[in-house]
This record gives sequence, C-alpha cells and structure tokens, in this order.
Amino acid sequence: MLDPCVISYNAIITGYAKCSRPNEALSLFRELQVKSLKPTDVTMLSVLSCCALLGALDLGKWMHEYVKKNGLDKYIKVSTALIDMYAKCGSLKDAICVFENMSIRDTPAWSAMIVAYATHGKGYKAIETFEEMRKAGVQPDEITFLGLLYACSHNGLVDEGWRFFSSMSDKYSIIPGIKHYGCMVDLLGRTGNLDEAYKFIDELPIKPTPILWRTLLAACSSHGDVELGKRVIERIFELDESHGGDYVILSNLCARAGRWEDVDFLRKLMNDRGVVKVPGCSSIEVDNVVHEFFSGDGVNTVSTSLHKALDELMKELKMVGYVPDTSLVFHAEMGEAEKEISLRYHSEKLAIAYGLLNTPPGSTIRVVKNLRVCRDCHSAAKHISQIFYRQIILRDVQRFHHFRNGKCSCGDFW
Repeated sequence: MLDPCVISYNAIITGYAKCSRPNEALSLFRELQVKSLKPTDVTMLSVLSCCALLGALDLGKWMHEYVKKNGLDKYIKVSTALIDMYAKCGSLKDAICVFENMSIRDTPAWSAMIVAYATHGKGYKAIETFEEMRKAGVQPDEITFLGLLYACSHNGLVDEGWRFFSSMSDKYSIIPGIKHYGCMVDLLGRTGNLDEAYKFIDELPIKPTPILWRTLLAACSSHGDVELGKRVIERIFELDESHGGDYVILSNLCARAGRWEDVDFLRKLMNDRGVVKVPGCSSIEVDNVVHEFFSGDGVNTVSTSLHKALDELMKELKMVGYVPDTSLVFHAEMGEAEKEISLRYHSEKLAIAYGLLNTPPGSTIRVVKNLRVCRDCHSAAKHISQIFYRQIILRDVQRFHHFRNGKCSCGDFW
C-alpha cells in the first residue's frame, strides 16, 4: 500500500499481536507514530496486549501515559486492557489503581481484575471482588468464572472451586469450556486428588485435549505418582506424541523414583520419534529493552561478566544455606560438579543475575519464563530475595511467583 491509513495499521498490528509476534507489532506502532498518524483505541488494545506478552512493564507504563495524554482512557476496553497488561507484567498494584479509577466497570473489567488477583495468588481477594461485582448488579461471564477457578486452584480451595464450577451452568447458564475444566483438574491435582482428577477428565462431556492430561501429568510429578503418570502419558500419546515436555516430566518422575529402565525407554522413545525438548527461555526488561536468556547459555562459552557474576552469586547463596538440587539433573554419566554447572546456567538464574547487575539496589526484578520455573531456581530466587533485599516477581507459564524476604507467594507448592 502506498499510503496506509491508521485502520490498515490497526489490522496488521492486531494480526501480529494475535499471532504472538509482539516485537513486529510494536515496531509498526512506532512507524505509525513517525508518520504522524493518530492511534485509536483499537491500536492501543493491541499494543497493550503486546506489552503483556513481553512482560515489558516500563514500556507498558509509557503506553499508559500515552493513553491518558490522548484521552483514550475514556474507553472501557482500553482501561480493561491496562488492567490485564499491568497484571501480566507483574504489577498488581498498578492494575488495582486502574480498576479503582474507572468510573464505569463492565463485565470484562471486573473479570480482568478477578483474573489479576487469581494469577498473583490472591485467591480470597478474587472471590471478594466477585461478591462486589454481584452487589453492583454486573452479570459474570465465562472469563469471570475462569478467574474464580484460577483463584481456587492457586489457593487449594476445593469446596469453593466445586461450588463456582457448578454455579456456572446451574445458576448462570454458562457452559464450561476447556480452560474451566483445566482449572478443576489443576485444583484436584494440587490437593492430591489424582484419581478423582483422572475420573473427572475421563467423564467429560467433550473430548479431552492434551492440555488437560498434561495438567494431571504435572500433578502426578508433584506428588510422585509414577504409575498414574504412566497411565496419563498413554492418554496424551493417543492425542499428541510430539510434545517434548511430556517425556521430560515423566522421565524426571521415574528418575526420582529410581526407575532407570523407564527413563532409558522414554529417552529412546524421544529419539525414535524425533521429539525435541523446548529450551527454557527467560526475559527481563531493563531500560525499555527486553533481554532474553536461554538455559545453558554459558556452559560451553567463554566466561563473560554475567557468567562470572553468576558464579560468584552461587558462592554467596551457598553461604546462606542454598544447596544445588542436583537430583533434578537426570544424566547418569554426569558427575555432581557437572550437574551443578548445568543447574547454574538455567535461564531464570541468568535473567535474575542480569537484573541484579543492571538495576538499582532495592528495586524489583521482574522475569518472564516460557516454561514452569524449576525447583532449584525457585530455591535460589528465595535466597537471592533475602540476601539482596529485593523483591523478585517471576512469571512462568502458569502463574506468578512473588519472592520476598526468602519466601515465595506460592508457598513452595508450584
């Protein structure tokens, strides 16, 4: 197009955002500004979702100022997008501030706030917000109940979870979707009701997706149930045998139980099927630039200042009680020292170390990871928060972990 208008830009920016390509979308947003085209509320919905995808809080705050300066905060949808963006970027406080300053709150706005509380582990506050929503006469929708079930799942509230799940269809005529079922499986799995979770999936009125079975597989791993884990992975393989994480979870579970024949069988199965494990990737935003780190960076490379700093950091952590959990490295041919090095260069440790080096003392470190946080990195983050007096907010594929004074908001369950 020789001279694309703002509507044309909106179309392609939205396309990039929906395809999880935030960098391209934000690049077009900057191009739009250079051409002196005025962004609309539709533009801002997409770019705010891109900030959320990246976990780029500073950029998100700049977008918020832009929204206010151009009067786009009059749109309820834009304010709702701001709530969602702040929550996903790890700043629950800013999300609450936007919500409380809204003069009119519709169902999506209330739902966004409930989901924000839930994903940050504030389950009771999410339920309290739902009660306020009802008193305000606002009807809930499927997203509202998704937030409530998240809240119950993240806080182990089984009875409340069943109550909300039942009321969806009984009271509000809302048909549960696959994500609602996933929350129930997560809730039952977290609380150790593994057989009940298996029966729940098996008796669903719709065909289960691999995600539901994977949720249960993760719970089997958490509770050390090898036999049920093997039954679950068979159900997964009936639907999808290409996901490397499934093999790794069961392999690690078998290794912890000393079932080395099963470990070897799963590794051979992965090789035979050409399945590749997705590498861990963590990102951190510093001075409006998002920096990415991959697990293993530094193991086979010349030491840089970051790797040297991380090496020194591990020495400091050991002095205050940190013990590398080498049981998480399941390679019989590796010695303890090699296993420790393998753990040391996990992506979340690299990102946190970068944050310590490049942000002011006392400031919050925010990290986004593409997979679940590993148990050893979780332990290290707790110690780092204690000895450096830092709050660390780590967003993994399932939830937020708030580390402060040597403790995590998840209570160490996840």
